[in-house]
Amino acid sequence: MEEQHITFQHSAPYYKLNTLTAKTKRIWLVFHGYGQLAKFFIRKFEKLDRDENYVILPQGLHKYYLEGFYGRVGASWMTKEDRLNDIENQYSYLDAVLANEPFDAEKVEFIYFGFSQGVATMCRYAAHAKRRFDQMIIWAGTIPPELEANDFTFLAGQEQFKYFTGKQDPFYKEGMEDEQKAKLNALTGKEPEVIWFDGKHEVIPDLVSTI
Repeated sequence: MEEQHITFQHSAPYYKLNTLTAKTKRIWLVFHGYGQLAKFFIRKFEKLDRDENYVILPQGLHKYYLEGFYGRVGASWMTKEDRLNDIENQYSYLDAVLANEPFDAEKVEFIYFGFSQGVATMCRYAAHAKRRFDQMIIWAGTIPPELEANDFTFLAGQEQFKYFTGKQDPFYKEGMEDEQKAKLNALTGKEPEVIWFDGKHEVIPDLVSTI
């Protein structure tokens, strides 16, 4: 048996919230969690000031039925199968999304936001794109183990990192926040601000609006 990869043109959606204008102060690049669809997840950001915030929300390229063979559909960023190829496809897709959304990075604040499975995708993409950013929000997710400090030498030093986790999150394990703080410090030389909230494995819109 021989495995052969080919390259072909592929079309995929992404979603936007609000309008990019001269009043825009913050650009958000948001990565949803496992089994979610971007068009629904983007509602978590509706409480942000519409004039000042412009939200860009890509969607994982894998779609599947959440239960059985019909009904609700979810999306995933990747699985362990053909992992490296999926990561490269993510880069191409996300590069194309941002190329389609030109903005002056010197005039706005750029925020990375990742939830759950989206955290790993966000971190990998930040390391790949080497784009200047102001904040990185790690929400109920973990940094991928393969990243190294050399991947983040592009950082300017003013970046802020925040780590959100729910007190009742069933995926949380004792000491997880300390592990992630240590990992992030090894990569960037900084430690994130850790914010605990009353909730499970979820994004709280009221809390998002405080970022």
